[in-house]
Amino acid sequence: MGKFLARIGCDYGFAQEMLGESGTFWKKLEAALPLECEGVIDTIRFTFALVTLRAETKAECRRILTEAWEQTYGGRGELTNIFITRYDDDTDFEKLMYAVYRAYYGIDDYIRLVTDLRDVIELVRKNGAADAVRKQSYLLAIDGGCGCTTIVRSFGDYLKRMKVYDEEGDEERKYYIELKIGSETAGGFTDVNDAVGTVIGDAEKKSYGIIAFDISYFLDGRKYDELRSFIGRLSPYQESSIFLFRIPFLEKKALDEISNVLSDQMLLKVLQVPPLDDAVLMEEIWNYIWNKNLSLDPAVYDLIRKKLHREKMDGRSYGFKTADKIATEAVLLKASHIIAQNAAGEEPDMRSITLADLECFVDEESSKLTGFEALGELIGMETIIEKIKEIVAQVKLAIKNERLDRPCIHMRFTGSPGTGKTTVARLIGQILREEGVLRKGGFFEYEGRDLVAEYEGQTAVKTASICRDAYGSVLFIDEAYALNEGSGGHNADFGREALATLVSEMENHRDDMLVVMAGYEKDMDELMKVNQGLRSRMPYLLHFPNYTKEQLFQIFMQMVKKHFDYEPELEKQAHEFFLSLSDGYIESREFANARFSRNLYERTWSKGALRCSLSGKTDIVLTREDFVAASSEKEFSERIESKKTVGFGR
Repeated sequence: MGKFLARIGCDYGFAQEMLGESGTFWKKLEAALPLECEGVIDTIRFTFALVTLRAETKAECRRILTEAWEQTYGGRGELTNIFITRYDDDTDFEKLMYAVYRAYYGIDDYIRLVTDLRDVIELVRKNGAADAVRKQSYLLAIDGGCGCTTIVRSFGDYLKRMKVYDEEGDEERKYYIELKIGSETAGGFTDVNDAVGTVIGDAEKKSYGIIAFDISYFLDGRKYDELRSFIGRLSPYQESSIFLFRIPFLEKKALDEISNVLSDQMLLKVLQVPPLDDAVLMEEIWNYIWNKNLSLDPAVYDLIRKKLHREKMDGRSYGFKTADKIATEAVLLKASHIIAQNAAGEEPDMRSITLADLECFVDEESSKLTGFEALGELIGMETIIEKIKEIVAQVKLAIKNERLDRPCIHMRFTGSPGTGKTTVARLIGQILREEGVLRKGGFFEYEGRDLVAEYEGQTAVKTASICRDAYGSVLFIDEAYALNEGSGGHNADFGREALATLVSEMENHRDDMLVVMAGYEKDMDELMKVNQGLRSRMPYLLHFPNYTKEQLFQIFMQMVKKHFDYEPELEKQAHEFFLSLSDGYIESREFANARFSRNLYERTWSKGALRCSLSGKTDIVLTREDFVAASSEKEFSERIESKKTVGFGR
């Protein structure tokens, strides 16, 4: 019987379901292992665990672990990967494999590679064919922040310990060097000649084990010939270092195209690292905090995930870097709270980060109102509220009656900016959660351009990843018509690619996600014509008209009354101001509706705060003068410029 080390990973959906147990659910699996295998789970995480056990073969290990999982959690989740390596001797290489299995997550393709390569390398070295390993090149499809440098560094360490390079002087080799190919030499880019020069120099000096090239520059199909030329110049030096080429994570067709270009001249293996799942990012945060001798109270997990989603809202996420930033903020907030508690003579919890430590972690107002109650407090929404009640009643009836098909609930919101579309979409998520229609009822807000990626083949992946985050919740896409225009110089085909992916996700998850597209009425009509399946999958249309002058005044005063004391003259002055706005001004495309009222409110109390600060007062009572000073600023004056007509006599 031999001893083996196994890394077992579960599907991310199950990991999310068991998040509150902080990974301890793996210990239940240990109890199901046969006594004769001496199985011990000595490392547990959210998404994986490490097991040492005795068995005759790797295949027997796999059978034992699979049967134990079925006995413990059969039907609730599945083991998505099992990596097994020999673990008989306490050698330097055994320690390396343990470290790789224990430390890295979200990069299963790499863990599979080093697991499989172990036996291969040992065999070819015995047969004097180590050069075959050196001639293998790699294409790594991975987005920024998902661990590219970590993989390159780890692989360099791995190859050196496996003595892939056994010539004299190889002990001085550095693990790796990373080069980013581009058309400029400034800003961290390297031109092709510089890159080839580095390779030639390495061949002479044996400087690096791995030379990693970021070749995203070549992803434009018009540059494939340039890429072929570059690869041709590298080919003679394949035995001097192992080449690793990095590109963003792409959908299969685009990935196949770039890998075919490379594999024409090189033996190539493709490794893929998908966009990091929330469970993986939670794992990174948990590990970071644990290494600071702290722990996370499970009650804060939902807050942490909400923070992660907020970080993604601009369409850009930096993977592990973002997770580390969030973890660092949590640690610092914990330290500040401990200091405050000590100063107040309280006894702080020195070990666990709790909700009390993270009061300001996510900036949002909490409310004890139900979704419909909060909706009822909105001004000018009577027609919208009745429509939403009708939709909810229809869906609930379909859920209860098996003879009825559950209606598709995706929606289109049309109207000018500031008419309440975002606020209503957020409350609909809360309502549908309270009514048992959506599992989570969370809210994910993006603009149309956020779904479009930089390279061909990347947009579908990005859109699908955004949808995945929103399963069980509301995905709100503002200015959705940007998908019909292309964005930031990108080809309009990228927008249509995003739409095609979105339509597929809307159909496949029609019972578990609500997509709301919002924008101007005319622009949204044009968008519906782009993809034939779009309109039929978004049957509900809610139009948000511009606010009247009286409603804008009521919105302004609602915010004032909620937060401040004020002099009666302020209300009178504000009423006169809003009624004085011209119809042309408030009906113009540039007018911001409720956002105009909110901005004016914030500017008014800012004036009041400054006045009170200068006079040494701590309590703010808003005055007529505060409002006059705020409303007199250029931002709130009627400066919508008319278009000038060019012509004779004008």
